Amino acid sequence: MDRFLDFWKNGHIHDLKNENFLPDKTKKFIRDSSYVELFELFFSPVIKNYIIDNTRENGYNLTLNDLDIFVGIIITSIFNQRKSQKDFWSKNPLLGCPAIANAMSRNKILEIKSKIKYSKSEDKNPNDRAWRVRKIFEMFKTNSLQFGFFSTALSIDEMMVKFHGRTILLQFMKNKPARFGIKMWGLCNPEGYLFDCDIYCGKGSNIYSDDNKIKLSKCPLGSGVVMMMTQKLLKNINHRKISRYHLYFDNFFSSPDLMIHLKTIGLKSTGTVRKNRVQTDNELDNKASRGTIAIKHEKKSGLNFITVMDSQPVSLLSTAAGVEPLAKRKSYSKNLQSTNEIPFPSAINVYNDFMGGVDMHDEHCSNLMPFIRAKKWTWPMFLRLIQSSLTNALFIYNLSHSGEKLGSFDMALAVAEHYIIKKADEKHIIFHEKTKSEQKKNCKNFTKCSKRTTNMCIDCDAYFCDPCFKFAHKNM
Repeated sequence: MDRFLDFWKNGHIHDLKNENFLPDKTKKFIRDSSYVELFELFFSPVIKNYIIDNTRENGYNLTLNDLDIFVGIIITSIFNQRKSQKDFWSKNPLLGCPAIANAMSRNKILEIKSKIKYSKSEDKNPNDRAWRVRKIFEMFKTNSLQFGFFSTALSIDEMMVKFHGRTILLQFMKNKPARFGIKMWGLCNPEGYLFDCDIYCGKGSNIYSDDNKIKLSKCPLGSGVVMMMTQKLLKNINHRKISRYHLYFDNFFSSPDLMIHLKTIGLKSTGTVRKNRVQTDNELDNKASRGTIAIKHEKKSGLNFITVMDSQPVSLLSTAAGVEPLAKRKSYSKNLQSTNEIPFPSAINVYNDFMGGVDMHDEHCSNLMPFIRAKKWTWPMFLRLIQSSLTNALFIYNLSHSGEKLGSFDMALAVAEHYIIKKADEKHIIFHEKTKSEQKKNCKNFTKCSKRTTNMCIDCDAYFCDPCFKFAHKNM
């Protein structure tokens, strides 16, 4: 017997909107904060200190100042898409960047990149293929939720972290801008603020909630991901207020059983659906004109099954939106070779308005792609942490400022400038140049070195042999 027993022309009629309700005190705090302070709300000192401690445990002495300069240079490489990383340290005035050359040597950057560690040995979990970066991502997610779920429209979708190296986590998705990479699940608002995320570790792996105890392996993959991503929402929001929230997802996740279950716990949901996920069908003639609608409604659960003819039939399930009010949308017709306004159902319109948050976040991160590369899979995940922190900082800044909106490159440039120039000034870094002198003199480090040398440091106005020159300037 069909699930949809009752035909109802209008279905549910809800005026679905997205509400952003950051408190005024929080908005004032954000307006009073600098770009760097907003960035560090997400890429926080807790994450930095955790990385520093892990790196020191592995025998490399990484300081907070060095890590900040290192992150600043990574962000600066977003704007330098040339083929060679050596150009930053070139003496050619058209290629070189004195600020970066003065802040840190290229060898130091390569050394940090090879020695940096994101996890401890006790973090190792044989059931979790992403354990090497799991801890820092958990810290980032905690930071992302410090303002709560301040948007009522939430979308769940896939993201791809671009990577072409070897790892068991590598995925291929032909419809994504980055076809090869590491897949992530994301929970965002329509503007692209990332509330929660998780790394996909394979179909056979366990799906974890925030406390790593609730296993959803018996659920279909899409349904399990939706339930996992909503655990913190259900845990942190009062049950009486949970009905304000509306979830959106595509046909990979949606099914009638999932949406009915979400409704029983108070969450509204809307999503496109595949034909094999429903037990009935809304039959539309293949020659039907654009905007033709067919709908079925199940009284007991309140589930609407809507099919509308666009360039091809599009089916959608919703426990909140129906057909009315109709809204006109522009649609291009190949046969008429013109763009016409066609009335579409309310469910289609709200889905189009609020679904693309994860894709928008992914797009911002792709625009902020650093040039510095590495072969280990943990490196692009570390870069994604920086990219997501910049994107979230950008969103809360624009949400709190009603005037002119800030661009992602402006935010990245301000953070990079602070880390490279100001942090370098804190170390009193000066560019030291070595030259050959006509006369020999004793090495300046005469208490430990008895050599005579012609190597002279112009900036120090002193003579150094090669080993002592490197030793005297290694922290500069």
